This record gives sequence, structure tokens and C-alpha cells, in this order.
Amino acid sequence: MKLALIHPQIIRSTAVETFLIEFAKRLAAAGHELTCITSLTTPQIGAALPGRWELLPRIRGSATLRMWHFNRLAPRAALAAGVDLSIGFGRTCVQDIHRNATGCHRLYGNLLPLWQRYSLKHLYELHLERRLYTGTETRQFVTNSARTVAQLQGVYGSQGERFHVLPPPVETQLFKPAENRQEVRALLCRKLSTDPARPVLLFVSLSHRRRGLEPLLEAMKSIDATLWIAGKSLNAVQREFVARNGLASRIRAVPVTSNLVELYQSADWFVHPTQYDAFSMTVLQSMACGLPGLVSIMDGAVDHVRNDENGLMLYHPQQPVELASRIQEALALGETRWQSLSTAARETALSLTWERHMQEWEGLLGA
Repeated sequence: MKLALIHPQIIRSTAVETFLIEFAKRLAAAGHELTCITSLTTPQIGAALPGRWELLPRIRGSATLRMWHFNRLAPRAALAAGVDLSIGFGRTCVQDIHRNATGCHRLYGNLLPLWQRYSLKHLYELHLERRLYTGTETRQFVTNSARTVAQLQGVYGSQGERFHVLPPPVETQLFKPAENRQEVRALLCRKLSTDPARPVLLFVSLSHRRRGLEPLLEAMKSIDATLWIAGKSLNAVQREFVARNGLASRIRAVPVTSNLVELYQSADWFVHPTQYDAFSMTVLQSMACGLPGLVSIMDGAVDHVRNDENGLMLYHPQQPVELASRIQEALALGETRWQSLSTAARETALSLTWERHMQEWEGLLGA
């Protein structure tokens, strides 16, 4: 089948683009003829992905202007390429199938500061989203979670039969439990100046406000554990809160360059009190490493969390008192119960392979 993959930039920058690159490789390996339609890529990626490339002009100016320009040119390029099906991954409104990995922008936008909420870029993104889900220029939608489908249908009234839920795959050969967890844990605790006798909580985020760091820091005042914060650095306000409340000895900001697999393998609980996520891959990655999580119900990845079986759900992640209580419940579980959750978490992730994911896509493409 001749397929067009459409995205404004095909580089290793975001989770969407990383997925797209691997997805394209696997489509080509399955015998499909690809045309990649984009405005930005790298020579390395261009050489790695077989097929044709349509490099559209990337105009100077604002991000809003670039979105408008790409959305205007990409459908014409797909039509000119003579493909059987086109698949869009970004803010495009005209394609046969659109894969949504970022959720409902209308709901996500409610969490933005006012100055961003009323910016031209955000308003234009809302316009494109409304056009995509209320129009007929795209026939089918693929999302990562049932939660995202419900949100988009609730906001835009889109027809249910146009949606397909295909959970994202997780690299279980990379994200896996350590062969000797206690040894790996002891070494990393020493490296991060952490008391190995104290439980370790892991929080992973590049967007602390949305991911719920503030209520988590508040909850830490009553929790006897160490918190590793991986990803984005703490800002001045957060650092001041840590110092003022005597948390400095129990809070560790972990550099972005740290080995995420090693962190998953060494921590005792993954804590994810997000206010909104379409589908955070950190949830599946931690589960694949056998790390039980406390996962917010506001994340689409909660589709794969069975409360008290392979993890724990956070029903009120933004309420520090309830968050602290839930964490204390988790820390009170014995080793046998923890190990049961760990094993079940790993088994859940093992079912979400690239092979299964591609089979589901082949079924959709052939429908």
C-alpha cells in the first residue's frame, strides 16, 4: 500500500516524532511504500527512512503562521503523491487517518496560564482541533486511550464509529527489571546521596505544573521517604518551598541526562499525580521495569492500571492530604504485596508490543 505520513517536523524531538520514525521503519519493513511529508528533518533520519520525501517550505515567522502554511500545503502534497492513504500526526485537518497522541487540546488548554490561553497560537490550535473533529475532511481517528476518545466526543460531538483506540507500544527489551535490583538500587542511592534504608518515590516530568509537582511537594511534608524528581529542574519558587519546609535532605533533583531505566529499576514507587495527560509513556515504561505506580485517573494510561492489582490509582491527585494518604498506604504494603504488584505491572507492559501494535494498524489500514 502507498502511504503518506504527514507531520510538520520529523526529528527526534518529542514522543510523537520518536513514535513516527519507528512506525515508518516498521511500515516500510512490512512492504508499504512511504512518502514522508514534512517541513523539517535531518540527513540522518532522511537516510534511515526508506521511501520518498516531500520537503515543504518552512516559512519564517511565528509558529502560528507555520501551522497555517503546513496545514494548507500538506494535503496537496499527499494528493500529488498519489498515495492510497494519508496519516497525519500533528495539527493537520485533511488526511484519511489522524493519530492523536496529545489528547484534547481544549481541555489541556484550561490548565495553561491566562497569557498562554489567549495567545494567538493556542486559539489557532483550538480552531484546527474543532475543524478536525467536527468536519468530514478526515475519515478516521486513532487515539492512545479510551479516555481521550470520551473527551473528544464530549467536547466536539464526534461520531464514535470514527474512533479507534490503539495503545502505544513500549520497548520492553529496554525497559525491564534489573537482574539484581538491590545492587542497582544501592549504587544509585549512593550516587544520588540517598539513604537506601528510606523508601524512594520517583516523579518524572518536563511539565511540573501540569504533572502535579506542587501538591506532591506539599504531601512530602508528612511522608518519610525520598523523592527523586527526574526531568525538568526545579524553579526558584519550588526550591524555596523545599528549603522552607525542611525537605532538602529528602528531595533529589535528578539531571535530565540520567539513565531513566536505572531510575525505574531502583525506585520503590512511581508517583504520577498529573492534572492532564493524553497518555504518558512514563506510566508504561515504569510498569515495564516492574515499578508499581500511583497513577492519576487524569491520564489516559490509566486504561492499563488495575487498582490494587498492578498499581494504585490516584482519584484526587491535586489534593495534597489525599495524595499523602495514598502514598502512605502504598509505603505500608509489605514486600510480598509489592512484589505481586511489580510482577503484574511487568506482565501488563509485556502485552503492549510493537508487533501487536503493527498488527492492529494493519487491520485498520486494510479495513
